[in-house]
Amino acid sequence: QALVQVRFPLVAHFQELSGIAGIQDHLSELLPYLQGQQVQQMTITLAPGTETPPPTMTTMVWRFTGDDQWTLALEPGAASLFVGDEYRGIEDFADRFFQVLSALYETRRVRRCDRLGLRYLNIVEPPPGDERAWARWFKQELIGWVGAGILGPNTRLHSSLAQTQISVPPVDSFAVAPADVQAMVRHGVLPAGTEIPLESGSPRMVEQEAYVIDLDLFIQAPQRFDPETLIKQFQSLHAQIDAFFHWSLTEEGARNFGMGEL
Repeated sequence: QALVQVRFPLVAHFQELSGIAGIQDHLSELLPYLQGQQVQQMTITLAPGTETPPPTMTTMVWRFTGDDQWTLALEPGAASLFVGDEYRGIEDFADRFFQVLSALYETRRVRRCDRLGLRYLNIVEPPPGDERAWARWFKQELIGWVGAGILGPNTRLHSSLAQTQISVPPVDSFAVAPADVQAMVRHGVLPAGTEIPLESGSPRMVEQEAYVIDLDLFIQAPQRFDPETLIKQFQSLHAQIDAFFHWSLTEEGARNFGMGEL
């Protein structure tokens, strides 16, 4: 799943159907279908001696869809554009996201971006009869000792997950960012039957042992909501995700995924 999200200060008009009419008009060719869903959000405050039930708030989530897998989920304070297996490349992704940014900008109600994030969730399921193919497809630095041949033939690997969080100042390829670029990298092995939550709402169940690489890069800092600037930042985030995935593959893995340099 490929997902990009932009967060902004709450816009009360996005809670009502009439408040998103302009966005629907702007995206009528890209995402012509609209559905609304009320979501309960709960705020919990822990205080000594307090027995008052936590307050709840109903938020409207608008889902713009088309005849493909692309979906835009719009809330009063965030917009998320995502797709699953029908992902066709960065050019198409960037074009769609720019249309979403422009639609939000044209409402004249979204003036500031508080967070821009790009996430690629890759689920790699090896072919039947070659369940440990992932150990040959990805570099040893990423696989770790579980893929080094140390496990015996009768050893069952239940799961092996790692998470790394890093940040880098806005220099060089990230010079377009207004603040540090942060990254959350998760990778490892999941057993058959594991359900992986997705933004679409329906979890993805892996049918057999699978290797997962989850790359999440984001910029969390207030900045002017300018579509041209935000799309440049989006492209800089994608370039790093692309480079990391390219680095992660062995020669056999590159052949398996049809990797090619343009």
